[in-house]
Amino acid sequence: MDSFQKSIFKTLIYADIFSYPLTFDQLKKFLITPKKIDFDITDINKIKGILKKKNYFFLKGRSEIIRERVKKERYAREKIKIAQKTARLLKLIPFIKMVGVTGNLAMKNTLENDDIDFLIVTSKNRLWLSRFLVVCLLELLGKRRHPKEKEVKDKICLNMFLDEDNLRIPKKEQNLFSAHEVLQFKPLWQRGNIYDDFLNQNQWVKKFLVNWKN
Repeated sequence: MDSFQKSIFKTLIYADIFSYPLTFDQLKKFLITPKKIDFDITDINKIKGILKKKNYFFLKGRSEIIRERVKKERYAREKIKIAQKTARLLKLIPFIKMVGVTGNLAMKNTLENDDIDFLIVTSKNRLWLSRFLVVCLLELLGKRRHPKEKEVKDKICLNMFLDEDNLRIPKKEQNLFSAHEVLQFKPLWQRGNIYDDFLNQNQWVKKFLVNWKN
């Protein structure tokens, strides 16, 4: 097995952990490889143990995850609507520069009873004040997920807060999982070009996902 084939298998195995078959574009964008590789669909079709069905690539014996992905996308569409509505309300807080979804929802890969993970970027030196105001607002709306809470369907989990002057993920957290989180992140709204700043300050992701293009 050559290095290209190993990279394809690594990428599909990682996606399989989340029961998530990949489209060709996703496989190319999220390829786990130490160096940039250009390839087309015919190159993948030659690899034994990799199958394709309904435009999705997956490991042999795992065709059932296609059905799972389609079902999860239906749940995700409804959760995105809730996330968008909630995010719009957070515009009332002037110190917030960007709100977006992370995790499974960003990839439209949610279960019916999943919560909604938010990443929020605040103005310089306003992180803790903004967090306090966000918590208060979500509590009033009855939408905040509490620690150890069992019933979390459609609740907002405040997954991460970042200051606009500190958008880079800490070095100790720079790994393959965090690289995926950065690149999968979907902004719901932003002030100025803060999303571009976020991506530019996290170019370390290319150490893990070098095929990704900004």
